[in-house]
Formats: sequence, C-alpha cells, structure tokens
Amino acid sequence: MEYFNKIRFLKNVPEQQPGYTLIEVLIALAIFAIGILGVSTMQISSTKGTATARKVSEASEIGQGQIESHIAAAYSTIVDGNMVTADGYTIQWSVLNQTDIDGDGNFDFMTVQVEVLDPRGRLRSSLSFTKAADI
Repeated sequence: MEYFNKIRFLKNVPEQQPGYTLIEVLIALAIFAIGILGVSTMQISSTKGTATARKVSEASEIGQGQIESHIAAAYSTIVDGNMVTADGYTIQWSVLNQTDIDGDGNFDFMTVQVEVLDPRGRLRSSLSFTKAADI
C-alpha cells in the first residue's frame, strides 16, 4: 500500500519545474569569471599607464623649469648640461647653434634644446627656445 502512495505522490509532481540546472549556473559563473579577469587586467594596465604619464609629466615640468631658468640667466652662462630626476628621467639641455647677426664677432642669438629621456633612454619630450644676447 505504501508503494502505491509513493507512485501516486510522484504522479502529482510536474515533469519539468521552472529554474536553472546546476550546469547552467556553473557555465554562467565561468563566463562571469572570465569577464571579471578581463576587466581586472584592463584596470592594472590603466594604473601602470597613469603612473608612467605622471612621471613623464613631472619630468617635462622640470624641463620647462630649466628653460625658464635659462631664459632668466645671463647669455654667457648658458652651457650644455643634464640632470636626473628621482624617477630616473634624464633632462639634458644643449646649445644647438649660436648666431652672430651683426658681424662683430660676438654671438647674438642661441637656440637651446631641452630633452626629457625616460630611464630606458627613450625621448619623451623635447622643448627648445631661442635666446638673445644680453644688451
């Protein structure tokens, strides 16, 4: 008799119940995990790029400051030189050419170039200006 009650109970259960199977849930979790890994990789790359941009920007600001100090300096005191920042960026300045326009034997104009190189030696920024001789 008990056997028949079980059969009768099973007949009342619908064949397919709404919901997700365990396989469907596992596949969805795997796809979600792959997507999260992609986003985290992009975030790491973005953070590294931001740090590099900050360092280049700071080194370029130091280069700009070097230009401003050369503009304020006396004409005869400007010579080639370089410096290294705390992040390993090299800032170097060079007198590219000097011109005597009035023919008196003294240079009247000079062009100075300031370059910012990263720690690997790659050029990151190049600035130049022309300075007139002291009057």
